[in-house]
Amino acid sequence: MSSIRDIAARAGVSIGTVDRVLNNRGRVSKQTRARVKRIIRKLDYHPNIYARNLSLSRTYHFTVLMPRQAQDSNYWRLPARGVQKAAKELEAYRIRVRIIHFDRYSADSFERSLNLALDAKPDGLLLAPLHSSAGRLLSSSSGLPPYVFFDSSLPLGKPIATISQNPFQSGLLASRLLTMTANGGGTVAAVRVLPEDFHINERIRGFQAGMDGTNGVRVRIYDVDSQGGLLQFRDLIKRLLQENKNLTGLFVSNAWTHPVARYCRARCGKKSPTLVGFDLVPENKRLLESGAIDFLISQRPELQGYKGIYALYRHVVLREHVRAQSMVPLDILTRDNFRYHQD
Repeated sequence: MSSIRDIAARAGVSIGTVDRVLNNRGRVSKQTRARVKRIIRKLDYHPNIYARNLSLSRTYHFTVLMPRQAQDSNYWRLPARGVQKAAKELEAYRIRVRIIHFDRYSADSFERSLNLALDAKPDGLLLAPLHSSAGRLLSSSSGLPPYVFFDSSLPLGKPIATISQNPFQSGLLASRLLTMTANGGGTVAAVRVLPEDFHINERIRGFQAGMDGTNGVRVRIYDVDSQGGLLQFRDLIKRLLQENKNLTGLFVSNAWTHPVARYCRARCGKKSPTLVGFDLVPENKRLLESGAIDFLISQRPELQGYKGIYALYRHVVLREHVRAQSMVPLDILTRDNFRYHQD
């Protein structure tokens, strides 16, 4: 393994200069900085994390702010697994992670949870900014620790990093899947699952942009409030099928894909329209395997939680540069390949 001493010798500089480049502090000329960084890459140098943490001789506390795990059809259990995996790996390095949940349907609950998190004065914060009030609250709060967005982003706020899928592109991808499979025109419907948030609206916008100009296809947008439970979805499908006799495709904007699939299959049988939805939660997985769901788009939620904790660790503890935008891949899952999907 290469050391700082090796880098200094190759670059013809002092160990102190290498340390300043690694930690992005102090005055170093542009030419020297570029030369040192080039040698760091060439030697594939990685800091000795364990030794560095021992030398710091302190414990760091990170707080995760996310919806209750059972909400959104148990979707939030997936990023929570990634958070817990990262926390376990970093436990030996004096990193402690605490998860605080809020009610996904209540802006007041988010604000209370945020205040609770900030009262504990964490060294870093990882949060899912689902409510439009999140940007305002973060902008108006004083003494904020470094924070990272995951799952979605907001135009407001100044996170050190955002780890998410590109919601507009995911909606565009859904439209491509349906235009390839919706033969002979007809109607394609998009189900916007409420309560609204920025990334759901961006998915719908991307979907509409992808369908725009598709010959012979009419696009309709339907809203359904997930807070009302499964009956809301049943009533929606009943109305949707009554109003659209030539329905060839359906797009559901989040993990609530399974009730749409179940009620649609019950009414249409094997003549159900092609259905595209999101996320490999257990109910969606079962219906994908049975053929009631044709495509699921995965945004790798476990990876998002995992990378979020490591982004805080690298920024706060190691004082390393963290990419401002980290977009996770959009995976297309079918009944033929979902078993091999690795989050």
